[in-house]
Amino acid sequence: MELPLFPLHLVLFPGRPLPLHVFEQRYRDLLRDCLAGDRRFGVVAIRAGAETGAAADIFNVGTIAEIEAVEHLPDGRANIVTRGVQRFRVDALVPGSSYLKARVQPLEEAPAGPDDEQRAHALRDVLVPYLAGLGAPTELLARVPSRPDALAWLAAAALQVEVPEQQRLLELDRCGNRLDATLKMLRREAGIMRHLGVVGSLTPADPRGAELN
Repeated sequence: MELPLFPLHLVLFPGRPLPLHVFEQRYRDLLRDCLAGDRRFGVVAIRAGAETGAAADIFNVGTIAEIEAVEHLPDGRANIVTRGVQRFRVDALVPGSSYLKARVQPLEEAPAGPDDEQRAHALRDVLVPYLAGLGAPTELLARVPSRPDALAWLAAAALQVEVPEQQRLLELDRCGNRLDATLKMLRREAGIMRHLGVVGSLTPADPRGAELN
């Protein structure tokens, strides 16, 4: 399948929301084409380069995002709310558009294994106090899922780590491997938080979310 691509300095995980502010012309074109089609595009993390200007070097595994809401602004800009749906792998870039487009292969998720419930329980025990330390409200903590796949994606998204580490979690093919790797990172980050204090935040600097310049 062909998919329009948004290169960003972040990793989008399946099931997680992503608000975006669209104002550069090429991304206005992408939004127009998505709304005329199936309302889906791919989010890929940038390995090197910028979100604006010349084409950036991107990772080849990303997440399909589905547009859930659009606010069109009078000057042609737009605020959109999207949600991660499914991972994909880039097979080849497709020329001919003002924005990046690629032929991609959707990646199916292997079902959770019999030992993953225990892994999820251990991860949740560390994740809840970690989120509380980042300032998450009580009502959010009460909604932390127990299902292994949903919990793994939430924990991966909540980790205050650099893009390459989050990308490594996205690329893991089995839920159990992702639970184990996320728990290891989470214990490390929780230890840093205890010694150095909170260095991240659950609240983005701009309430509109990431900007597509």
